[in-house]
Amino acid sequence: MVMRLGPGSAQQRMLQAGIRTGPRLSAPIAGTVPSVGTDDRFRGDDASFSTQQWGLAFDAAMTWPLTERLHLHTGLQGEMFLPLPVPGYGVYAGMSYYIGSESLGFAPSLAVRGASDFGISSSKGGPGSMAGAEATCALTFSPESGVSVGLVPFVAVHTLSSHGVSNGSLYYGGVVAARFTWGWLDTLELSGGFGRAKVGDSTSWNVPIVGVRGGR
Repeated sequence: MVMRLGPGSAQQRMLQAGIRTGPRLSAPIAGTVPSVGTDDRFRGDDASFSTQQWGLAFDAAMTWPLTERLHLHTGLQGEMFLPLPVPGYGVYAGMSYYIGSESLGFAPSLAVRGASDFGISSSKGGPGSMAGAEATCALTFSPESGVSVGLVPFVAVHTLSSHGVSNGSLYYGGVVAARFTWGWLDTLELSGGFGRAKVGDSTSWNVPIVGVRGGR
């Protein structure tokens, strides 16, 4: 997810790395095929924290300033619940544009993203692949230099594929985020919130969101 908390630097790139939670969007498809066991069945809101439909990923992102207001964002993720944390499990690229002052503003962004577990049948909530786009708009306030807090609503649409079945998904929600200087890190970013994922015409469930990233 692209979260631009404040105008950022117009001269320096920023590298961030950490962990983030999110939905396994292929879970409703993979968890309803006849061959899966009882423990692997999709259970929706009855099991929001089940690792079949919710998980952790390594998250790395690079922000590239193109102008003072326009920034390019690229990133990759490595799934933590596969037999191996596969680098590049998910990739994204997008743009953001900051509107406002140093202390108060908002930054809409649009990114394209894709992910795959490369057909690994033992993966949680899989196997599955997805491709789509995500829009965010970070509303930020900076009470002092080096500190930013913000509210970031988001919406994403994807095409999913699992077990030879394809379907569309809608994922939307919001997070509260804070970024500040801490120790040897130029930035420490904390975020938390909730999303709602919907796959197909009727299947939907709540998604707790938690993230932490350090940047230099």
